[in-house]
Amino acid sequence: MPTPEYKRDVSGVQLLDEFEEARARQAAVHTLDRDGVDTVLSYAKATKAARATFDLSCVKEDLRTTLLDMSDLELDALGRAGLFAIRKFVEGRDHGVFGVRTFVPGEPVKAAAPEPKEAMTAQERMLWRVRARAEKSGLQFKLPV
Repeated sequence: MPTPEYKRDVSGVQLLDEFEEARARQAAVHTLDRDGVDTVLSYAKATKAARATFDLSCVKEDLRTTLLDMSDLELDALGRAGLFAIRKFVEGRDHGVFGVRTFVPGEPVKAAAPEPKEAMTAQERMLWRVRARAEKSGLQFKLPV
């Protein structure tokens, strides 16, 4: 019997292209953005210039408002957080990311405390420290102003 002869009908380049297409299809399965988690993650990791043109239409309105109101430092911290923490943030649960406020669905966005515009005196600075420590410890007492 003669030995069978094999001739390829697919080149190596075509085979690599087919593998790349299959890999892209498989990766697309994981990016189904049902909750908006991938959108929030990519928005938080984007540069400031890219955020201005970012499409946030697939996330809920109150979450969109919160994201647009967040500072660059908050977005940077959220972008460095893990996927599980971002999923908790989107759901409105305690996410444990330091420096990022907890998003609560249905509640209005709380504005950040305004920074003092003029320099404080030594007495005002001391009063500020005492109030901060009192609020941090949970003690409830009034300070004379």
